[in-house]
Amino acid sequence: MNLKHNIIKVGLGTYVLFLMLLNVSCSERIKIVGEDTSYQEYLFKKTLETSQLAVSVVASNLDYPWDLCWDNFEENILWFTEIKGTVNQLNTDTGKIKTLLRLEDVLVKKSYGLLGFAIHPNMKLHPYVFLHYTYSKNDGIRSKLVKYNYDNGGLVSPKTILEDIPGTTYHNGSRIVISKENKIFISLGDAGRKELAQNSSEMTGKVLRLNLDGTIPNDNPIKDSPVWSWGHRNPQGLVLANGILYSSEHGEANDDEMNVIEAGGNYGWPDVTGYCNEPYENSFCKDSIIVEPIKAWTPTIAPSGIAYYGSKTIPEWTNSILVGSLKGTSLRVLKLSVDGTSVEGETIAFNRQFGRIRDVISAPNGDVYLCTSNKDWHPRANPGFYSDTKLPMRNDDKIIRIHQAGKDLGNRLEEMKEKQTPLDKDTMVYKNGTVHNDGMFIYENYCASCHKADGSGAEGFFPPLTKTEGVADKDRLIRSVINGVSGPLEVKGISYNMDMPSFKFLTDKELADVLTYVRASFGNNSSGVTEEEVANYKSMLQN
Repeated sequence: MNLKHNIIKVGLGTYVLFLMLLNVSCSERIKIVGEDTSYQEYLFKKTLETSQLAVSVVASNLDYPWDLCWDNFEENILWFTEIKGTVNQLNTDTGKIKTLLRLEDVLVKKSYGLLGFAIHPNMKLHPYVFLHYTYSKNDGIRSKLVKYNYDNGGLVSPKTILEDIPGTTYHNGSRIVISKENKIFISLGDAGRKELAQNSSEMTGKVLRLNLDGTIPNDNPIKDSPVWSWGHRNPQGLVLANGILYSSEHGEANDDEMNVIEAGGNYGWPDVTGYCNEPYENSFCKDSIIVEPIKAWTPTIAPSGIAYYGSKTIPEWTNSILVGSLKGTSLRVLKLSVDGTSVEGETIAFNRQFGRIRDVISAPNGDVYLCTSNKDWHPRANPGFYSDTKLPMRNDDKIIRIHQAGKDLGNRLEEMKEKQTPLDKDTMVYKNGTVHNDGMFIYENYCASCHKADGSGAEGFFPPLTKTEGVADKDRLIRSVINGVSGPLEVKGISYNMDMPSFKFLTDKELADVLTYVRASFGNNSSGVTEEEVANYKSMLQN
């Protein structure tokens, strides 16, 4: 009998019911026999083929949680970090949270702060904890990897084992995993310098491999270099399972990736996004050996933390990679082949139920935990992108538990109401009653997440498209959308430090449609862009 999933009655056979949470009809606080888990707020159940999953909140009102890590010494302890620089332990039996560390030198703003985090897989022999975070040096952004000792319930004796890593306001990565062979793997973004991702002498845009003391392993693919693989844009997921290192990576405007990381592998960025399947990628792929992803997403979903699910507790998910999605606001389940080297199928387990999911982890008993990222800069910059899901939700941010419900609990929880992604070209009708045109649909899919549906942008984050010089100048607009824009930019007297992706993967017609839509909308009233004009500019680039 599994005591964790058996409910006991309270008082005269009644159960304590709570009001709506996270846009569901009811939740329950339930006391589990032998444990004080009455702190959990149950949201709903989700029925799979043979499983009935209960979903509950185990922690709330957190400040931008980033990383989850399961303790290998005490099975009821879940470590989690917050981007502001705290390292915490959650007792999943009692709900009590203990803060072990508050970093004093962490530099925090928007998408940088305390990022990657890991504990050694054998804390009894190697009581080490590793943190990667940004700090200020000479008025610039850098990052470093620091090792702490875990002693008597606290983190002590910090030692910097890798420092002076270039950073910026975006694309700093990162995730950390420790192998059984006592090697550290850390994924780092390109720090806004995409050209350095192909430079094997630079640390940005790489997966690095180090010894526990920060020295370089003798069997690394490049002698005396920490570089394990290169050509990465912004890998925010990393997990080691069955001898295979998997990584999720943010694409630009297309081709988010799930990769198998190989020693000495080149993953193409910025010359290749996703697969080698576009005309502008052909020459690079002909001259270089590129490791293609085992899964890619276009439009992008912004995959973040990932976990391998090897348990049989939820049989539908066995031998799968679980993917937390930010922009896609979903938990994805990627079913792997027997050898783990390919993806055989994808299901969306929770679509737009929790908002942005930053990380996910599988517990030793087969439960799944995830943390949300709904109070960070992106929802504040563009809340309208998330449709009827208003972020942040009440009591965000949260850590959520997913587990087998058991018969009694399953009977008392309401079934989750499935939500669909709002953008569907075949059925999309706008609030003003107009049906989509092709340019409008492309704009909604690729541009509205930053510039907003009405083109007003978000001050301090993304520039507006309303009556701006960059839109009025047709040649400049074509050039910007095809090439992308990176670095400082001033629009209407306001400074932005941005990284707008290249949309050269769109067809000439799609580019002409969306550019025409932008120039004709938001009060611009400018002439359209033709396919011929787009083709001429692309031809000029190739020549």
